[in-house]
Amino acid sequence: MQPLPPTRSESLWLEDGSIVLQAEGKQFKVYRGLLALQSTVFEDMFAFPQPPSGEELVEGCSIVHLSDSAVDVEFVLEEIFLRRWLAPAGGPIPIAAIAAFLRLGNKYDIQTLHREAIRRLAIEYPTNLAGFDQILHGCQRCNDVMKYEQWSHVDVANLAREQNLLALLPIALFWICRLWHADALPVATKGQKRADKTISALSPINERACLQAYHILVNLKERNTYSWVFSPPSAYPGCTTPILGAAAGITQCRIAREELLRSLLFPAAVIGCILKWEDEWEEGMCAHCIAVAEQRHGEGRQQSWDALPGVFGLPGWEELIKDLAVAV
Repeated sequence: MQPLPPTRSESLWLEDGSIVLQAEGKQFKVYRGLLALQSTVFEDMFAFPQPPSGEELVEGCSIVHLSDSAVDVEFVLEEIFLRRWLAPAGGPIPIAAIAAFLRLGNKYDIQTLHREAIRRLAIEYPTNLAGFDQILHGCQRCNDVMKYEQWSHVDVANLAREQNLLALLPIALFWICRLWHADALPVATKGQKRADKTISALSPINERACLQAYHILVNLKERNTYSWVFSPPSAYPGCTTPILGAAAGITQCRIAREELLRSLLFPAAVIGCILKWEDEWEEGMCAHCIAVAEQRHGEGRQQSWDALPGVFGLPGWEELIKDLAVAV
């Protein structure tokens, strides 16, 4: 059985193009000179002496066979020649486009696309608590980064491993653990169908990292971030609500915290060790107890944040940040 003939891209078959790129049986006719300006790898490739006559030509143009996926090549060429994704309006782009910019930007030394991919991923999967808070607040800068899909965190975690951008992993894996509890993780590992019918499945190494992290994340949640819920009355010496009943220390504030205990820590599987203080937790507590609890929550949250990379078997934040700076 003979292989099917290559198909031509409808949007990237430029009538006066001077080079044909072929990936996975799909051809793109584009401008050789502009491609060389964007990529030092293509510049060097085109600088080689032309092969003797008899080479494969399409409409008089040489063919360059690429080992990359046609989807990745199309995303990159659409940006270089059509300015489809990053200009002029900006806005969020699919994770598939970011992945293509990252992979091929690195492979072919297309620095503008590679840097832009890392910039967007670093906003969405930050390396400091202030950046994470911006994500939780839904700031406009964050909303303009990446189109979120159900499988986005899985794709980013896999991409981070593939491209050795480990600084992205703590938050990507945290969200995976929060979205899929331990007993539901097989949903992510078996795979979810993307809009284009391809499958997004969590890689084995990321699956192991999540499985090993669940109980540690729960412990961080109880020991650090929400320790104020368990704190004895002596931790709130300035409480202004009256003592209720005969038992010492049974105040309205303590009762309010005990009620929160049930909603915040059960089921234990709900991962929330780095989530922010919520105003709704203040109901039933006096101003003094609120101030103490919120301060303890913030301190515990920072401790949990500092521990997060190690939970997933990664180096500390300082080393991860250095590696990310080198990648850019």
